[in-house]
Amino acid sequence: MLDRPIRTDTFYPNDLDTLRAVFDAMCQEFDVLPDTAAAHSIARELIRLFQTGMTEPAMLMIAVRARWQGDWKTEDSNAA
Repeated sequence: MLDRPIRTDTFYPNDLDTLRAVFDAMCQEFDVLPDTAAAHSIARELIRLFQTGMTEPAMLMIAVRARWQGDWKTEDSNAA
């Protein structure tokens, strides 16, 4: 269910816009403050997924939600 071939080297402005919009939405949904360890984990996962070819915002959100529920969720999501 990849939208594009695997990419590891270049992000275009519209790619960054997509990643930023999904990042902002996920931080808001998970009640995570930017520049925290949890936010950095979300950003890393979004970039990893994007580089493997998952570029649709809805699919990125589904994948990050699944990861959040499985691995990242902590008692205090806003802790640094």
